[in-house]
Amino acid sequence: MSASGSSLSLYGSVNLVRPLLEYLKKAGFDPKAILDRAGIAHSALEGAKTQFPKREFQALWQVASEATGDPAIALRVSTMVRTDTLGVIGHLVVESESRRKAFDLARELSPLLWEGFECDYETDGEVAFLRCNIDRDPYASRFTTEYGIGIIITIGRLLGTDGSDPLEARFSYPAPAYADEYERILRVPIRFDAGENGVLFRMPMRDTLNPTADAILRRLLERYAAEQISRMPTSARFSQRARSCIQSMLPLGGLTADMVATQLGTSERTLRRRLKDEGTNYQEILQEVRIELARHYLTQERREIVEVALILGFSDQSAFTKAFHRWTGQSPADFVRANSR
Repeated sequence: MSASGSSLSLYGSVNLVRPLLEYLKKAGFDPKAILDRAGIAHSALEGAKTQFPKREFQALWQVASEATGDPAIALRVSTMVRTDTLGVIGHLVVESESRRKAFDLARELSPLLWEGFECDYETDGEVAFLRCNIDRDPYASRFTTEYGIGIIITIGRLLGTDGSDPLEARFSYPAPAYADEYERILRVPIRFDAGENGVLFRMPMRDTLNPTADAILRRLLERYAAEQISRMPTSARFSQRARSCIQSMLPLGGLTADMVATQLGTSERTLRRRLKDEGTNYQEILQEVRIELARHYLTQERREIVEVALILGFSDQSAFTKAFHRWTGQSPADFVRANSR
């Protein structure tokens, strides 16, 4: 895709824009005038599912910064974000049974909110680093990088408990002239020239369960999110979209390749062909999702082995046990004992 084509692809959800406009209004600026200068029609905000092209999304932050004279505006606005700002992703995060599951969901469903935002996390003992890839040009994406990292920190605090504050925020680029504002606004140690963008969190191996999580509501939201992500125009790899659908739909039971294909608006034959073109296949993705969910259900939700087997689509506990041993070298029972210490 050419650079001009890339700049016109759908990029940022209207939900990402609203906190900025609310901030501008409270600060005494005319949001409509700033939208006009960024090339965004005010009527576009009326659609709950509206997404803005990358060029307009980036321009809005630049114009807002110039109008307010505030180079740290993206950091400031990120602290105003709440879980309901993020649409279905925010609601799913609230209803997640654990912080780890909330991170997983946010990672898988991020294209619904922000097409240019990709994240993954890795754990080391009781520390997790949530790594973010927000565009490829650090200079051009300065505002959106600050906004993305700030949102992660803000939502992490809303989900956390005492002692769970982020440990550090990292930025790939050199410290800007307003570097002191980062730590003052985000209230976390900052490292510039880090070579990567992301946030370091405490992540206990035995993740605390969310006592207010509603499992039924969460599954309804997961189904809705899967439907939305399958229908949105996106530059995300087809395998990523398939994986998101499988992860959201598998716990509902009876999942087949044909059902996933239908959810993605294609045929099973096309599904398999497109996955092959990307160097993978339906069974490989299904196995990866099953492994992740199996570990989660056994150690985080502490479900019975037979229940996990049925949720993951196995005919019986014996078939699940054989598969789990093949994946991990342990039986489900041994895995639970090893992770209960």
